[in-house]
Amino acid sequence: MNRREFLEAAAIGTGAVLLGFPAHAQSTTSLGSSMAQAAKLFLASLPGAQRDRSVFAFESDERTRWHWTVPSSVPRNGLPLGEMNQEGRKLALALLRSSLSETGYAQAVQIIALQLELGSDDGLYYVSVFGTPGSARWGWRFEGHHYSRHFTVVGDRVSMTPFFLGAWPTRTDAGARAMPREEDAARELVRSLGAAERRTAIFQKESLTSHVTQNAVRVSPLEPVGIPVAQLNAAQQGLTLEIVRTFLNTLPRTVGAPLLERSQRELGAARFGWAGSLEPGQSQYYRIQGASFLLEFDNSRNSGTHIHSVWRDFAADFGANII
Repeated sequence: MNRREFLEAAAIGTGAVLLGFPAHAQSTTSLGSSMAQAAKLFLASLPGAQRDRSVFAFESDERTRWHWTVPSSVPRNGLPLGEMNQEGRKLALALLRSSLSETGYAQAVQIIALQLELGSDDGLYYVSVFGTPGSARWGWRFEGHHYSRHFTVVGDRVSMTPFFLGAWPTRTDAGARAMPREEDAARELVRSLGAAERRTAIFQKESLTSHVTQNAVRVSPLEPVGIPVAQLNAAQQGLTLEIVRTFLNTLPRTVGAPLLERSQRELGAARFGWAGSLEPGQSQYYRIQGASFLLEFDNSRNSGTHIHSVWRDFAADFGANII
């Protein structure tokens, strides 16, 4: 697809203005039903052979196989946008749209469109459905370069972790940015610290060059590093919460709000750790780790213009807490 075709399929104008989002469901039951209906419409639009490539057993190992790098390095299974006809692409993106917040869908479109800045193929984003949409348990995945989203539905419960968000370049020639506050708020936070606090928060002089947890199916809490959030002043705690909220606001309210409330309760005992430069356009890494969650943000490659970030839930990734 060219840029215009992709934006038209995504129902976004060339000025990157979002149009007419429907209101999200007010319960996980109706959210799961909306996702199931969108998945059924998508699958029904596909010829038989393409539908067969898109569907996997819920119990298959494929459901927890995931990555964020280019598909030429780690081949993906499922059906890519570029092999779908126009109707299939629209319905695939409608499924993604039904599964995210307005903010989350806009961000997805921005990340995918960045492939065109790299001269890469924005059709290499794969849709995979696990089980039968609307059944007792099913799920689906949308994944390609710098983007990996996982959705698990069991009864009236919905899980949406882990998720990976990346961007390269972090700023287009036109000045657009896919993940501005995810980067800037953390830098504002660490630069606002006093000398003693900064020595505690910065646990390593050089950036890590990669996020620690990579694409593990299950993760455990990492070594506690950095400064306890409880030791920060009110404004600094506010920046920490803003970072967490920015990531979770990409989820539908019915899923993201409970995670945000839980994360906020844990935030006093959580830690914020930084590694690398404090300057824009230089390599840096940070993490926020609470009792139940880990957020890793790595911007080490290409002189601090290449983001890899991941949200992990120690108990609930891939719906482990509801299956």
